[in-house]
Amino acid sequence: MNNKSAVLATVEMISQLMGELESKAFEQEGFSDITMNQMHYLETAANLDDPTSAYIAEKLGVTRPSVSTIVKKLIDAEYLTKTRSENDGRIYYLHLTPKGLRFNELHNEVHSILARRIIENLSQDEIESLAGLLEKITDG
Repeated sequence: MNNKSAVLATVEMISQLMGELESKAFEQEGFSDITMNQMHYLETAANLDDPTSAYIAEKLGVTRPSVSTIVKKLIDAEYLTKTRSENDGRIYYLHLTPKGLRFNELHNEVHSILARRIIENLSQDEIESLAGLLEKITDG
C-alpha cells in the first residue's frame, strides 16, 4: 500500500470510528433525533456568542434559507431557542437549550474519547509530531 492509500485508509477508519462513537453515545443519551448536518449547525451555534441565523450562514458558507430550515428543526426538537433582540426587533439570537447544551457537551466528550484512543499508544514525541502535522493540515 502506498503512502496516499495508507493515509486515505487511516482517515476512513478514524471517520468510521468517530461515527460509531457518536452514534452509540447519542443513542444511549436519547439524541437519536438529530442528523449530522443539524449537529454541525448546533456545534457552530454553540461556539459563537449570540449567533443569528445570518451569522451562522456566513460562518458555514451556506445560504440563509438553508440555515433557517435547520434552525427551525433544531428549535422544534428543543435544541435551540430564538430570542428577539432588544435593540432591533428584526433580529433573533439563537441559544442552546439545556438539551442542546447537553448534546454539545456529549459531542465534545466523544471528540475527547477519540483523541485519547488515537494517542494512547503513542510516545510523547509521536504525539508532538502528530499534533504538528494536524495543525499543518488544518491551517493549510
